[in-house]
Amino acid sequence: MSTENEIIIDLTYLRDVASDNTEFMIEMIDIFLAQTPGYVEQLTTAVDQKDWSKMAELSHKIKPTMSFMGVESAKNTLGEIETKSRNQEDYEGIVAEFDKMKETFKMIFIKLEEKKIELIALG
Repeated sequence: MSTENEIIIDLTYLRDVASDNTEFMIEMIDIFLAQTPGYVEQLTTAVDQKDWSKMAELSHKIKPTMSFMGVESAKNTLGEIETKSRNQEDYEGIVAEFDKMKETFKMIFIKLEEKKIELIALG
């Protein structure tokens, strides 16, 4: 998984969907920042409890939002966690990947806040 310096957020898809509407882009980032930490917390609980179905469900739920926000590396890792969870395999691998993901999520949230500030400045 990516480290802090390697996290790439590419808002091209969001910009395309928003038709360059900065206000809409900011609103989508706000929704992501409001909802996703809760999903990550639920996924943390599911991983801690080895709840295969919840791990698969929540990974699946978070994954497309990562694409929407242009964080393909996180989307790909969540896809791997989802697949392993659905197949009920490699729990230790899931735990290891998710431990790295928790730090990655923190950096994603920080970087999206920065992107939002840039968008606000552009008006």
